[in-house]
Amino acid sequence: MVITLGDKYIKSEFFDIINYAICRAVDEYLNGKAIDFFRRVGEYHLDEALKRGFIKIDVGDKPLDILIKIAKFLESVGYMEKIHIHKLSEDEAFVEMHGVSVTKSSADLIREGKQPSHFMTNIMLAALKRYGIKAELEDVEFDEEKGRFKERWKILRT
Repeated sequence: MVITLGDKYIKSEFFDIINYAICRAVDEYLNGKAIDFFRRVGEYHLDEALKRGFIKIDVGDKPLDILIKIAKFLESVGYMEKIHIHKLSEDEAFVEMHGVSVTKSSADLIREGKQPSHFMTNIMLAALKRYGIKAELEDVEFDEEKGRFKERWKILRT
């Protein structure tokens, strides 16, 4: 995957290395608070994406529709090649990601017992949080070689 900027481009491999370096530094300096840090990053990420008009969330949007909007945004900016959200009900879905740009760094960090950034997860959780909604996530499948992840998301009503 290559992100073009006119006649220049950013390769996903570069982003993957930067992701690894940031996550390692955060883990090292925050001593066990990396999850909270990256949750906050997700909130700022959402704020900026909304402010810049990359995402539009309406008050009447259903929780899974919010996740779909965010997924389309992340796909459109090259964070991943493709994402599918398969609704099982209004409150439950499988989220399947292909060609995730930070696959290697995330897998390496998990193997090292470090906290990955989970950009997609954290921006989605931030969006749901704005509506007083929480979600449970379960890893279902992970194929590092193919850059494929599958999660089960369950919306928790408060």
